[in-house]
Amino acid sequence: MAKTRPPVYRAGDRYRLRISDDELALIRRLLDELRDLLLSDDDGSGATSAMLTRLFPVVHPDDPELEAEYQRLMRVELVASKLKSIEAVEAVIDGRGASIDEAQLTAFMQSINSIRLVLGTLLDVTDDPDAEVVSEHDDTAEYQLYSYLSWLLEWTVRAFSGE
Repeated sequence: MAKTRPPVYRAGDRYRLRISDDELALIRRLLDELRDLLLSDDDGSGATSAMLTRLFPVVHPDDPELEAEYQRLMRVELVASKLKSIEAVEAVIDGRGASIDEAQLTAFMQSINSIRLVLGTLLDVTDDPDAEVVSEHDDTAEYQLYSYLSWLLEWTVRAFSGE
């Protein structure tokens, strides 16, 4: 049995990405789309906001007024943090072949997960163990992309945790 070469791995006290140019181009395109979504969602009330629901989880589910205030106060900061992570990942992609540090790997992990969360929302993917498994998406390009990003995220977490 052939050993799987990890796409993300630890190299001493730094990390390396072993991702093809095509995959990096795809990730860059997805980051651009995520940035566009984040920048177009200024008030959190429209269709774009629905796609970003998992990026901005409800903190006060039993108090709509308190929740609205929290989102009003924190949303700008959360968007800024996500945009900063996107910029860091773009720098990593541009420096293809260079080793990256823990902060860059964290930004990569956060950005990949943000893309996954948006895509998972569009596909109605849930982590509820009692939910009915939706198989209508299993062979769509979007679901395959979701699976790839999940696989990439898993390897990123493994590298980060030293596995």
